[in-house]
Amino acid sequence: MGTEQSAVALRESVSAGVARPGPVGPGAAVRVLLVAGGGDGRVLGAGLRGEGWCVVSAGVEFVAVAKEFRPDVVVLHGIPADLRGRLARLEEVLPEVPVLFVSGDVARAVARVRALVESAGGRAPRLVVGDLVMDEEGREVTRGGVPVRLTATEFELLRYLMRNPRRVLSKAQILERVWGAGAGARGNLVELYISYLRRKIDVGAGRGVPMIHTRRGAGYVLKAADPGADAR
Repeated sequence: MGTEQSAVALRESVSAGVARPGPVGPGAAVRVLLVAGGGDGRVLGAGLRGEGWCVVSAGVEFVAVAKEFRPDVVVLHGIPADLRGRLARLEEVLPEVPVLFVSGDVARAVARVRALVESAGGRAPRLVVGDLVMDEEGREVTRGGVPVRLTATEFELLRYLMRNPRRVLSKAQILERVWGAGAGARGNLVELYISYLRRKIDVGAGRGVPMIHTRRGAGYVLKAADPGADAR
């Protein structure tokens, strides 16, 4: 992606109200500048957006894009050696912005970016959808004030759903994000863990109206019982 294409993408993000210059705080979208190419770059971009982050892609002119976009983190994936000289210029322009090199498995790459963002304080530690609350740092979940005990995999699945409220997520997307590329086409694995979550989140005394819904042929969506109560 050249300078002109990157600028167009950036203007579209800003006009849509996604990219917001200024420091990141609770409730604000983390801004990620992705420097990558080819199909792997597109897959990684989708994975990063799945975290609820604002992602803009750039190519050889990533320094110019960074000056306008003001990212919170720069992610470089498979960047050619002849572009690395531009990193010195990037450090001059945005000395406080961390730069992370990633490669290989998309799920691992996203996890590395997430760890960097969280260590920098770029994400609020709590996710809230209706009366469902997740403390990401304490790894605690409550619904209606009632604690919900989850396994590590159930926690990661619910975290993905809560970071994308009201968005239908396919089995393939969930497999890639929660279990990684090696999970293959085991859609029944998603069905099984969705059923586990439903028993703990949607079923039982005091749990209220179900929040996890199936969209036949499309995937699953998490919604607050009262749409007006959604918050992130």
